[in-house]
Amino acid sequence: MGDYTASIGTTGYDYTVTLKTNRVEFSLPPTGAFVRDPAVVRALDITDGLSHTLFVGEKYIPRGMELSYPYDCNLYDGHNMVCSTRAAGPGFPIAAAPDDPRLLFGGPHTGICLFVFADGAVHPVRTSIDENVLGLLSHRADGLPSPSDY
Repeated sequence: MGDYTASIGTTGYDYTVTLKTNRVEFSLPPTGAFVRDPAVVRALDITDGLSHTLFVGEKYIPRGMELSYPYDCNLYDGHNMVCSTRAAGPGFPIAAAPDDPRLLFGGPHTGICLFVFADGAVHPVRTSIDENVLGLLSHRADGLPSPSDY
């Protein structure tokens, strides 16, 4: 068990997902610092900058769900990624309520969640951060400027 989890970016998946919409098929690749596909993300692949990319953050566990799958389970179980990864960005905010049932980042600190960025620095991020801004921080290579105030 553990209180931290790896950032898989904005899509909610750590692998490429193929979607079909109105007979159009497209692929949605993983965008975070930790991915299953491709198997390795190098520092050079984090083109938005190591100091602007989420690496690891506090894992939110809803009240009453301690020691319960999929919220609070083994961090080092490679075949069960839901236990050790979280997405951040649109649709994946930082948890702000103690009983939110979603798989999110979040911690015990009022108003903030602690993250390790890809450069190794630890920074608090406000739980009220705009989801789009959070997405800029969790995407390793979107080419968009990341905010310095979060």
